[in-house]
Amino acid sequence: MLKAVLLVLVSFGALAQNIGFERGNTITTDEIDGYLTVNCHDGRSRWVTYSCYDIALNGGAYGKLVVTNGTIDADWVQLQREGDNIIKGAAFNANTQATGFNFNLWIRTLFQRPLLKKGSNVIHYTFLKNQVEVAQGQFQVDVLEGDYRSCRRSTTTYYGSCPIASSACMDYFRRLNYCK
Repeated sequence: MLKAVLLVLVSFGALAQNIGFERGNTITTDEIDGYLTVNCHDGRSRWVTYSCYDIALNGGAYGKLVVTNGTIDADWVQLQREGDNIIKGAAFNANTQATGFNFNLWIRTLFQRPLLKKGSNVIHYTFLKNQVEVAQGQFQVDVLEGDYRSCRRSTTTYYGSCPIASSACMDYFRRLNYCK
């Protein structure tokens, strides 16, 4: 009973803290596109053209969770977007009031799922100390539509087999400074 009362009091105390991502809880996207032509030399020369497209978060696809205006004595934090069954966890440093690990906010691959999606995201958090819950609550992160840019057409050469489209496009956008 005392443990439950203490947990409730600690949870209410966490409401005074500001909890969110280091870069803020309003994030914009950049939508970029372009065409890349690749000359592949893998025993024979051939040309492949890729139509590239990406929606990226300004400031990068990863972010640290931070607590400001107070402290939470925890060693682990779990995050879950409302409406999603994926729970992401990271070590939490009670001295710095931040995770040392950057959460994957945006990248979706076969093995990774992003925490955020376009629009309004309600993120539920649970702080743990020695596997015991010490605080919980929620905060909102808004992912807003930002700039739309097109990169100039580009040509490149690969010595070997032709890359898959996603790799070729990532290299293309990086070389052209993400169409800026």
